[in-house]
Amino acid sequence: MKINSSEELAIKIEHTNLNNLAKKEDIEHLTKKAKEYGFCAVVVSPYFVEYAKNLLKDTEIKVVTVVGFPLGFTSPPESKEKEAEIAINSGADEIDMVVNIQAFKSEDYDTVTKEIEMVRKVTDGKILKVIIEAEHLNDEEIIKISEIIRDAGADYIKTSTGMSGQSPKAANIVLMRKIAPPNIKVKASGAVKDYKTSIRLISSGADRIGTSSGDLIIEEYKRIYDKQLMDGPKGGL
Repeated sequence: MKINSSEELAIKIEHTNLNNLAKKEDIEHLTKKAKEYGFCAVVVSPYFVEYAKNLLKDTEIKVVTVVGFPLGFTSPPESKEKEAEIAINSGADEIDMVVNIQAFKSEDYDTVTKEIEMVRKVTDGKILKVIIEAEHLNDEEIIKISEIIRDAGADYIKTSTGMSGQSPKAANIVLMRKIAPPNIKVKASGAVKDYKTSIRLISSGADRIGTSSGDLIIEEYKRIYDKQLMDGPKGGL
């Protein structure tokens, strides 16, 4: 997909603040930037869901929060189910759930499937994304976990919590897109800090970008794109 404007890029960005030291003023700043740039969503901790929802009450910007964050090994599966239920009742529009990587690596696919299905049940009618930490998986594992997510009824495969510090790999996005049917989307996240990385990931098949640098990415894009327009139109970036 070709991005032809900053608005087209912004609507794919989930502006994120999951810093464990974040304060109310940080969430105010996050939502202010989301409104200023037209981001599709903000991502906040469960603690700030109600606060962010109130700040965005007169907009169409979604409030996303996390379940099982950041390590995913919460057990039993009912704990993630309850966490998701509370988040939805607090006003969350979308849930980003960290898959149990320990269970997956142990080839306990029944547990992985069960927890996704349980969270899916309590988030019916809301967007559910499943975070797989793709940087720690090989191609065969990415294919397997993508198949599980597909069959369990989630809406998105999400690459990472961002805890690894690595940027999403375009090759992994392409691989996920091959496995997932058209109704399953892909969110790329983790150390996405510039517009070139964002564009590359979108071109590889990512439907959304999760980043704490959304405002900086859009400002960078505008500078480059505006310069191109001044030098002469050459199409989208």
